[in-house]
Amino acid sequence: MDILSLKLFLRVAELGVLSGAAKDLSLSAASASARLAKLEEETGFRLFNRTTRAISLTTDGAAFLPYAQQAIETLETGLNTSSGELAQPKGLLRIAMSGSFGRMHIIPHLAKFQERYPFVSLDLRLSDEIVDVIEGAYDLIVRNTPLIDSSLVARKLAVDKRILVAAPSYLKAHGIPTKPEDLLQHKCICLSGDNRWKFTNEQIVTVERTFSVNDGEAMRSMLTAGMAIGPKSIWNAYKYLKSGELVEVLADFPILTESSIWALYPSNRVVATKVRVMIDFLLELFQPSPPWESLPYKT
Repeated sequence: MDILSLKLFLRVAELGVLSGAAKDLSLSAASASARLAKLEEETGFRLFNRTTRAISLTTDGAAFLPYAQQAIETLETGLNTSSGELAQPKGLLRIAMSGSFGRMHIIPHLAKFQERYPFVSLDLRLSDEIVDVIEGAYDLIVRNTPLIDSSLVARKLAVDKRILVAAPSYLKAHGIPTKPEDLLQHKCICLSGDNRWKFTNEQIVTVERTFSVNDGEAMRSMLTAGMAIGPKSIWNAYKYLKSGELVEVLADFPILTESSIWALYPSNRVVATKVRVMIDFLLELFQPSPPWESLPYKT
């Protein structure tokens, strides 16, 4: 199983076109086709579904993809180490990140990253849904979540402090809750259906799911529109707290925050240079203190 064939496999998977992948690697179409056939013979399973119009990964090919990526990255890292030189970061960096956090606090800074590392191309997936770093063949995941998966290496970027908030218009119309159980009489917005709100005094309130949404920015818009009460991360709401469009509810009864913002990557992979420089870049953005802590906000 030679390295060029693995690189060809990765490039075809990325482009979905055999001829373009062959051209990128200075191979003829016939040679590329023969290499893929040989690779399928060596692996013992079919890597691609082929038609006259398209080529796509089989289920086995998709499962093999992250291991092929790991093999190439491990070899390149080993060569760099052996030469005693830090190679210029390059290649495709696949990152999955929380949609709201990515749009607010990472995307605006990526131009600076590209200026610093022009040979790294980025493939971004922004979603507030949980994704699997291995099955999705991602190099890196940025997620605000409790840390529970020991198969991943985690670098903490910032604390994800959450508070209950509402618009002044909602509180004027529906009253201000003074204790957690008062929430049972209020309209509540839940993120991804999570309606069991835990407080630091060990109290748990299962609220009525008046609204449920899987996008943090949509949830914030619903809150500022005065539709209900809901939990928000300070990184997401601090500008609206500062302007007074949102106010903190039940400040004397903090909700329990079990999550932080993490950069996650598989523990069984050699860390490629492109991954390492992105992690360092993210640490620069959020440490020693993240930007939302530098601006005062009302509570």
